[in-house]
Amino acid sequence: MLLRKVLLWAAASLAAAMVVASAALAGGQHSSAAVTTIKAVQGPPKFQINRFVEDTLRWNKDVYSVKSGGTLHIVNMAAGEGPHTFTVLARKDEPRTLAALFQCKICEKLGKAHGADPNSNAPPKFQYLENGVGQKTPPLVDRPGDSGVTGKGKKGESIDLKVTAPAGTKLYFMCLIHPWMQAEVNVT
Repeated sequence: MLLRKVLLWAAASLAAAMVVASAALAGGQHSSAAVTTIKAVQGPPKFQINRFVEDTLRWNKDVYSVKSGGTLHIVNMAAGEGPHTFTVLARKDEPRTLAALFQCKICEKLGKAHGADPNSNAPPKFQYLENGVGQKTPPLVDRPGDSGVTGKGKKGESIDLKVTAPAGTKLYFMCLIHPWMQAEVNVT
């Protein structure tokens, strides 16, 4: 009789622990689905004497997914290259050639909207753009011209941007400071 009570108590405790663990896992999955992290990263540069130098500065993925109403968490893990922007562009405006990278018209236009001085390393006047217009508060990300600067250029600086684009939208984005850093967000 005592053995049966001990076994019954052990089974009930195990079942309760499984319910708690399942709830914790489900809660963890729910919160991670609501936030997508995008990191600016950099490996060591590659080079071959008398041939080339390759900069490895990039976003940590090419394609991200976020739920409509979710948050993009943009983190600067490559601070040796200064700050980074998360800037939504029309696909047609992304620079696709070396010449376009070094004479990036959309970069100049939106950099000016941020209030950045191209002849200075000072932070821009506006950390954020909403539809291409400078402001002090984060934009609701849903269209080209929405942008944010990660900070002054220190490792670990980050911004959080709420995505309001409807499900099925593709948001093409890049860093205005480093225009080869290009990726996309699929809104689900």
